[in-house]
Amino acid sequence: MLCSGISKDELKANPNAVMNVLEFTQRKQTVVAQPLLQPRLPTQVANSQQPLTLEALAGNGKDPRALYSAMQKIGQGAFGEVYVATGNGDNQRVAIKRMAVTPKNTKHLLAEIEIQRNSNHPNVVNYVRAHYHDNELWVVLEFMGGGSLTEILEMFTFVKLTEPQIAYVTLETLKGLNFLHQQSRIHRDIKSDNILLGEQGEVKMADFGFAVQLTDASQKRNTVVGTPYWMAPELIEGHDYDAKVDVWSLGIMIREMAEGEPPYMEFPTARALFLILTKGVPELKEPAKWSAPMREFLDQCLTKDIAARPSSDQLLKHAWLRSACPQAEFKQLVRRLKAKPA
Repeated sequence: MLCSGISKDELKANPNAVMNVLEFTQRKQTVVAQPLLQPRLPTQVANSQQPLTLEALAGNGKDPRALYSAMQKIGQGAFGEVYVATGNGDNQRVAIKRMAVTPKNTKHLLAEIEIQRNSNHPNVVNYVRAHYHDNELWVVLEFMGGGSLTEILEMFTFVKLTEPQIAYVTLETLKGLNFLHQQSRIHRDIKSDNILLGEQGEVKMADFGFAVQLTDASQKRNTVVGTPYWMAPELIEGHDYDAKVDVWSLGIMIREMAEGEPPYMEFPTARALFLILTKGVPELKEPAKWSAPMREFLDQCLTKDIAARPSSDQLLKHAWLRSACPQAEFKQLVRRLKAKPA
């Protein structure tokens, strides 16, 4: 227990919480080894007499390496590498997620493509096309020239978002989340890394590697996915969960924007999870710095009682979001930061 950051006294005082953390760790390791356990495909796929295949969705027989040039690696995801490239036919800059296809991850990749290509919304990164060739899947997406929200937060020592700017990012993210939730979809990995920014100040959700489609027969999930520090308590405890796990993660992301990192980031993962279960999320470090409506919004997102935690639709009506800065202001911030020398 000592290596996990949980003391013997804490073990004695909170044995159930410690057991939940240990069981969570075991489940999480299983998910890492096999990215998505028994994924449920979108309803139209699951009910199809002839299930869709990668060949049907993305197999056009062409080698995608001949279709794009000036490829430059810009990131590494849980299931593949991300590149920026230029289409040889239209000279369009795109982002490309390259993933090796294996028997274990084929259903997962099918679900990801289906969710991505059927999620057309101003606050979701646009799906362009996909290529399946030589046991590799290339998912081609809209290129977001402003980078990720994380890139701004990494400059926290020198650049801090104002409350209206935080409200703007929250509002735009929430619009995208509400769209997904209305389609019975859960993102399951909301954090700054997966929020991309456009050069015009757009804010869009990305990385649907952990997204899932619910069906009428299964409106709750219990697969352990996501990133621990942003994870809702019901996920850690192994309970069934629904779209409100995204609301919790949104609250943690707001804390990221306000303080530079999520709560408990200084602790090992196991201790952080233990503290979330036993203590909840700590109060803002400088509560007087933030308005009462913002603090109320945060408290609602980070309510442990799932029944009392509002939905994305309910949160969109919250008065705090009316304090969001205009897109033009956020555009200027993005452009100014992108122009800074590395």
